Amino acid sequence: MIAAAFLVLLRPYSIQCALFLLLLLLGTIATILFFCCWHRKLQKGRHPIKSVFSGRSRSRDAVMRTHHFRSEVIYLARNLKGFRPSPRHIRRRVIPRLEETQSLAEARQLSEQETSTKKRKIKKASRVQPEFYHSVQVTPTRKPSSGNASYRCSMSSSVDFSDEDDLSQKSGSLSPAPGDTLPWNLPKHERSKRKIQGGSVLDPAERAVLRIADERDKVQKKTFTKWINQHLMKVRKHVNDLYEDLRDGHNLISLLEVLSGDTLPREKGRMRFHRLQNVQIALDYLKRRQVKLVNIRNDDITDGNPKLTLGLIWTIILHFQISDIHVTGESEDMSAKERLLLWTQQTTEGYAGIRCENFTTCWRDGKLFNAIIHKYRPDLIDMNTVAVQSNLANLEHAFFVAEKLGVSRLLDPEDVDVSSPDEKSVITYVSSLYDAFPKVPESGEGISAHDVEVKWVEYQNMVNYLIQWIRHHAAIMADRAFPNNPVELKALYNQYLQFKETEIPPKEIDKSKIKHLYKLLEVWIEFGRIRLPQGYHPNDIEKEWGKLIIAMLEREKRLRPEVERLDMLQQIANRVQRDSLSCEDKLMLARNAVQSDAKRLESGLQFQNEAEIAGYLLESENLLRQQVMDAQILIDGKYYQADQLVQRVAKLRDNLMALRSECSSIYSKGRTLTTEQTKMMISGITQSLNSGFAPNLSPSLNSGLSQGLSPSLTSSSLTSGLSSGLSSRLTPAITPAYTPGFPPRLIQSYVTGVDTGTLQTLKLMQVRKPLMKSAFVDQNLTEEEVNMKFVQDLLRWVDEMQVQLDRVEWGSDLPSVESHVENHKNVHKAIEEFESSLKEAKISEIQMTAPLKLSYAEKLHKLESQYAKLLNTSRNQERHLDTLHNFVSRATRELIWLNEKEEEEVAYDWSERNTNITRKKEYHTELMRELDQKEEVIKSVQEIAEQLLFENHPARLTIEAYRAALQTQWSWILQLCQCVEQHLRENTAYFEFFNDAKEATEFLKNLRDAVHRKYSCDRSSSIHKLEDLIQESMEEKEQLLQYKSTVAGLVGRAKAVVQLKPRNPDNPLKTSIPIKAICDYRQIEITIYKDDECVLASNSHRAKWKVISPSGNEAMVPSVCFTVPPPNKEAIDTANRIEQQYQNVLALWHESHINMKSVVSWHYLTNEIETVRASNVASIKTLLPGEHQQVLSNLQSRFDDFLEDSQESKVFSVADIAQLEREVNVCKQYYQELLKSAEREEHEESVYNLYISEVRNIRLRLENCEDRLIRQIRTPLERDDLHESVFRISEQEKLKKELDRLKEDLETITDKCDDFFNQAAGSPSVPTLRSELNLVIQNMNQIYSMSSIYIEKLKTVNLVLKNTQGAEALVKLYETKLCEEDALIADKSNIEGLMSTLKQWRSEVDEKREVFHALEDELQKAKTISDQMFKTHKERDLDFDWHKEKADQLTERWQNVHSQIENRLRDLEGINKSLKYYRDTYGALDNWIKQVEETQQKFQENPPQNSKGLAKQLSQQKMLVSEIEMKQNKLDECQKHAEQYSAAVKDYELQTMTYRAMVDSQQKSPVKRRRMQSSSDFIIQEFMDLRTRYTALVTLMTQYIKFAGDSLKRLEEEEKSVEEEKKEHIEKAGDLLKWVSNATKSLSAGGGGEQPEKTQFLKKQVLQSRLKTDGACWIQLCSLLLFLVC
Repeated sequence: MIAAAFLVLLRPYSIQCALFLLLLLLGTIATILFFCCWHRKLQKGRHPIKSVFSGRSRSRDAVMRTHHFRSEVIYLARNLKGFRPSPRHIRRRVIPRLEETQSLAEARQLSEQETSTKKRKIKKASRVQPEFYHSVQVTPTRKPSSGNASYRCSMSSSVDFSDEDDLSQKSGSLSPAPGDTLPWNLPKHERSKRKIQGGSVLDPAERAVLRIADERDKVQKKTFTKWINQHLMKVRKHVNDLYEDLRDGHNLISLLEVLSGDTLPREKGRMRFHRLQNVQIALDYLKRRQVKLVNIRNDDITDGNPKLTLGLIWTIILHFQISDIHVTGESEDMSAKERLLLWTQQTTEGYAGIRCENFTTCWRDGKLFNAIIHKYRPDLIDMNTVAVQSNLANLEHAFFVAEKLGVSRLLDPEDVDVSSPDEKSVITYVSSLYDAFPKVPESGEGISAHDVEVKWVEYQNMVNYLIQWIRHHAAIMADRAFPNNPVELKALYNQYLQFKETEIPPKEIDKSKIKHLYKLLEVWIEFGRIRLPQGYHPNDIEKEWGKLIIAMLEREKRLRPEVERLDMLQQIANRVQRDSLSCEDKLMLARNAVQSDAKRLESGLQFQNEAEIAGYLLESENLLRQQVMDAQILIDGKYYQADQLVQRVAKLRDNLMALRSECSSIYSKGRTLTTEQTKMMISGITQSLNSGFAPNLSPSLNSGLSQGLSPSLTSSSLTSGLSSGLSSRLTPAITPAYTPGFPPRLIQSYVTGVDTGTLQTLKLMQVRKPLMKSAFVDQNLTEEEVNMKFVQDLLRWVDEMQVQLDRVEWGSDLPSVESHVENHKNVHKAIEEFESSLKEAKISEIQMTAPLKLSYAEKLHKLESQYAKLLNTSRNQERHLDTLHNFVSRATRELIWLNEKEEEEVAYDWSERNTNITRKKEYHTELMRELDQKEEVIKSVQEIAEQLLFENHPARLTIEAYRAALQTQWSWILQLCQCVEQHLRENTAYFEFFNDAKEATEFLKNLRDAVHRKYSCDRSSSIHKLEDLIQESMEEKEQLLQYKSTVAGLVGRAKAVVQLKPRNPDNPLKTSIPIKAICDYRQIEITIYKDDECVLASNSHRAKWKVISPSGNEAMVPSVCFTVPPPNKEAIDTANRIEQQYQNVLALWHESHINMKSVVSWHYLTNEIETVRASNVASIKTLLPGEHQQVLSNLQSRFDDFLEDSQESKVFSVADIAQLEREVNVCKQYYQELLKSAEREEHEESVYNLYISEVRNIRLRLENCEDRLIRQIRTPLERDDLHESVFRISEQEKLKKELDRLKEDLETITDKCDDFFNQAAGSPSVPTLRSELNLVIQNMNQIYSMSSIYIEKLKTVNLVLKNTQGAEALVKLYETKLCEEDALIADKSNIEGLMSTLKQWRSEVDEKREVFHALEDELQKAKTISDQMFKTHKERDLDFDWHKEKADQLTERWQNVHSQIENRLRDLEGINKSLKYYRDTYGALDNWIKQVEETQQKFQENPPQNSKGLAKQLSQQKMLVSEIEMKQNKLDECQKHAEQYSAAVKDYELQTMTYRAMVDSQQKSPVKRRRMQSSSDFIIQEFMDLRTRYTALVTLMTQYIKFAGDSLKRLEEEEKSVEEEKKEHIEKAGDLLKWVSNATKSLSAGGGGEQPEKTQFLKKQVLQSRLKTDGACWIQLCSLLLFLVC
């Protein structure tokens, strides 16, 4: 700070800089001195500097030289059993461990002697054992980690070690071990001694170890580099040298960012500290991710340390790729490597000869890689080929296929095909395979590789069935032909609803299943295992489903209104039929009455039925009117029975007319009625109609009947009504019907909720209002007497009301209380209104005189006191009623809630049908929560009751009754809650037992099936599998014995399970059973206490049971109050069955175990037998003389073991054992015979070997030809390549010539073999040679035939290709012509030219159809050859389908060309016709408008000078306007033709553009075409210009006429005013002329010679001024005068 202050004080900058450099130098010197002193102090304290700087004992260069060698030896040594680390290594690990075990204080107290002693012990105990070099080639095995890695090189091998093994001292040898001779284990003077002596630092053994380490590091480096580049490719980075390109830390940070998805900071500089910082950022991030880094520092990576760099990358691979591996069947203590090994074993299970036991030697032959790929993609790997290929070929093929599947080629075949492949590299590559291949999710919902084909077939079947079903029903739903019959239509609609409700939901479920199955298969589809055909995606199903739903909605949209319409018509038809029947009945009654009156008329008696007949006729007439309207509605609605109903109505009309005419004829013969009689008759008719027919008639008809009879119906009116139709429509009205069976009081009681007794009480409370004073006024009474009577009546009224209030009831329930409240309101209102009568009585007191005034005052005072008492009583009663109503309403509400809860709890199903225990628990929890909430409410209601009773409320009985009811109901609810808790516990125990029993049954059943399936064996079972199974069966037995406690627990629990089935009314009791009460229940007929044992007599009702109490009483009691106690026979039987099932499984295991042991012994015996049987002369020749007897002794010992193990076996019977004994004897004899025949076969073998080699040579050559032939057959030809086709034909002809030569060689060797067969017929090699020869001959014939067919096929395909190219060129030619960008011009000649061109093309197209016929013929020939190839040799033609599809496409395009030409010709004819019409109308209008415009131009150029000319021009313009209006139709016609032409042209152009786009898409060469100007726009624009001219002309003419009219009027007025001014000016001019003449005379007298000339000029101007009337002339005249005067 002082120096800084000093620098600030110095002004010159040079001085500041010099002082700054001086201070920096001093600081540097001080730092160097500090480090020197510190180093010396550390040396004196015997603390090596490496303990300060993270354990580094030497300089970086020394570490770089020796670290590579030291780490590799440690890697190898730590993987070998009995390894002792070097003294340096043990020192690094033991010293920190000792420092950890002792406290710091104890460590300071240790003396130097103790320290040196410990160091010597450690040095002796840390020698490398001699066995190390003898076990270098041993496969390293992984040991569990101790969690303590305290030296730097441990990370390079990435293998965990056990420090306990390292510290164990088993041998006390102090001699130097071979490991101690390595340079980093030697003391410094020993290393110097080696160099001085001129010898090598490393001995041969050490060099071998280091060479192995170098090779492994090289493979790791290459693998890790490829793995890093695989991930860095995502961020466009690349690593060339792993050690160099990671030094700056940027690539390392990028790698971690890609793997984790996080963003890390980084330093952008290139200095060393920037690199160190970047590497440290990466290491810190790994530590935050809980990645264990042992002794890896940033400078190790920055300096490019090979071992630590490889160790760091391997750690990253372990954490980010391998640690995430999860496999089915893994255990919690498995490491990532073990899980990956388990996955490999599971994947390759079932492949013969392939076993995965490690990640080194098992992978060398490449079969494991191919098996893993074959498991997931069997179409890419042929395991038969893999079995016979070399290791390098298998590895190359596997890596090539995996690379195609997206797995980077991290390994090369030469890296794996070594004696011991690098484990880390193999693990890295296998984990990449694991990541790339599909896996079943951890949830277990997925498809394994075994089930892909099965699930795919299931998916296809489901999709095919669903799509067919959807399309079938979509076609049905698209049908709109509905029946006209309401019944059939209703059935159709019900069928639709049934389909919608019953068939659609299951199919939606199927669709969801398909989606779910597709999600499971989607992984395999994306992986390439499955190829999804077109139309099998769930989206395609959704499209089809959407079409079906739309069709259904459209059908429902059409069907529902039709059903409603036909329903309405059916109702109307039913009404017509019903009214027809009623009308027929009434006409029948009227006819009978008419006949009766007719008889009375004949008898001379008076008519009796006139009024009745009139009523019948009137009602029939009204019904018939209604039927006429209904019939018209049915006719308009096209009802299917409308004609029949119309005929029926017409028949009724005829009957009515006939009856009316008959009535007229009969009653016209009777006497004439008087007016009174007529009135009485009408009154009788009205009364009869109102009494008898009113319920069936509308009010309007009733009113009409009261006024008189309606006019009669005539035949003409009915006929016209039915024929012409009525405009009105009938809407059936729905009116409430009155049920006469119920009395009015009952209906009122039902509506109001008040019973009859309550109504009677309310009637007694009717308020009688007091009489008014005017009611007492009488002529015989005086005013005072009237007042006295008035006040006495008021007193009586007050006393009556007081008595009523004192006797009033309060009500016992909520309706009665509410009724009392309403009634008292009326009473209280009347009492309050009484005050007006009291005031009137007070006013009357003034009118009273002395004798009666005192008496009147007393009565008035009494009335006031009584009224005050009455008013107070009414108010108190009102207050009591309000409080009572409040309490009763709240109590009633709570009682209703308690009753509802009681019903809910009583009705809850606690039987075995309701299996949802979770829902039951939620129900109980919800119930308790509601009760807790209601408890406070109930308490508040009880407190209100207590308060009212404390206040001596008049309705005490009602309040106490409600309080008691609440208390009782609440206690009952609490008891029911206890019952619910008991049932919940019992239900839980019941269902838990049966669920456990079910699980146990399933477990034992599965175990039994597993034992039966897994351990069932026969003679075909593999011996290795059986040996493993025997070992597993012993472990299985231990688990089975452990499960015995679970079975015993179920048996014990079964005794405590209650019975739930009696609670189900669907299971009626056959006999009574005992039950137990779990709460108190008291009723009049029965009383039951808790824990009473009762008898259940009937369970027919679920909520209530018929129960017999211990005292013998029988009643219906809620079932929730009881439980059916154990024992539960079903539970006990279930437990017994489980126990029996357990015993059966145990017995089955024992039987299976015995059978497996016997089969294993049998296998060993049969192997020996097969060995003997398989023995031949060659094998016997290789044996020594003593070994012959050993074979026979082994056979006998195996047979003895079999006899011992098969005593209790069910696999082998006594006959089988005897048969085996015979086979053993036969084998012994056979073996003896083999020894004899050994010499005989030696001669035949030489000849056989010669011929078989020649045959196999021919076979190899033939297979080579076959491979080439099949490769050519299976290799598709290049599309549209004639040169390749010709080349392929020439190659095949060469192959056929080679086959001809092979055929000749085969015939030669066949002759030789036939001679050998004849000479050595009994030789065992003859069948083999014969089969080989026959096989070669058969293959020759087959390959020769295949070659001939293939040559013919190639030639045919060549012809097809030529024809296809010719046809395609032809199609493209005409498509190009049709796609040429020629705009359609609105010219007749142009259109006709286009039509002629199209007709010419059509003729050319028709002529060139033969090209396609020839192509079809060649395709048919190619198909015949392809079928022959497939039928004979099962080889499909890969080219035929493409050529067939190509030919079909060309044919379709050719047809499109033909149809396009036809369509364009047809469109052009319409366009030409429309253009002709348009041009005709347009030309006439255009010429006419031009003429009118020229006329108007002339009018404007020569405007009229006076009013007459203007009037004439105006009349001409008006005539022209009328002519313009007449041209409007022509203009509309022109517009119509223009629009027709425009629409036709646009359709033509749209068709052309569509075809052009289709052609571009087919030829796959879309070209951006310029937009052509459409002639339709030109025509429309031309017409719009014409219309604009026409409109402008109309507007101009209209405005001009208006302007001309105004101008004419103004001009006439101006001419009139001008005439008047002209007269005035003439007079003034005369006066002026006189004055001028006088002035002239005076001037002439004194002027001279010039004066006459001026005078003449002035006269002339005056004369001209007479003709002009404007002021300018006068001004001119005045100026002349002035000139003259001057």
